[in-house]
Amino acid sequence: MDSTVLFESCIYREETPQYIKELNKICDSHIHKAREHMEKDIEERRKKFKFDVGDHGMTYDSEGNLYEADGMQEFELLIRSTAKNILESQGFDMSNYEMKYTEMWVQEFADKGGGYQDTHVHWDNHISGFYFLKCSDRTSAPIFHDPRPGRMMLNLPIKDKTQLCYGMERQSFKIKPGTLLMFNSYLPHEFRVDDGIDPFRFIHFNLQAAIRT
Repeated sequence: MDSTVLFESCIYREETPQYIKELNKICDSHIHKAREHMEKDIEERRKKFKFDVGDHGMTYDSEGNLYEADGMQEFELLIRSTAKNILESQGFDMSNYEMKYTEMWVQEFADKGGGYQDTHVHWDNHISGFYFLKCSDRTSAPIFHDPRPGRMMLNLPIKDKTQLCYGMERQSFKIKPGTLLMFNSYLPHEFRVDDGIDPFRFIHFNLQAAIRT
């Protein structure tokens, strides 16, 4: 039988290692502040459990809009222009719209391991993405889920989970420092539990197509 593929969900990937050094330098101070803010919580855990669990299971998140930080201009322009190009390539008429950030922040998982993110989407946005600054094949990684609610009714065994197929319910992505991933914000995603072996740091961003004024 002939087949037609409908309602595809794309994940766009590019390796851009040229930004790693400068962005890590910019993000260091933001992560340092986030760690300082979490020290009180870590101390309270020590008292509560009467055992030093450290920062196990925690994540360090920067505050404010990272895209406004000094030195971010080239990178944030790349993300904005790429986001618009993605939507145009998907058939949307972007002539009266411009891409605006709703948020951008850097996140680092706990040194003691246990850092993760539950499955979620970014409502009221159009394009989301990650830029990985510190990671390895021993760290956490993103997992993407089929966005169709009705898919849950069709859970059958997959022959080969290492290969992408139409029956796949979710798929993990291999990443390395410098990997840039972008996708439509409706696509559910999570980060698997990190073992705390190697540092795991990435920039997360969400953008909205706003009508030009």
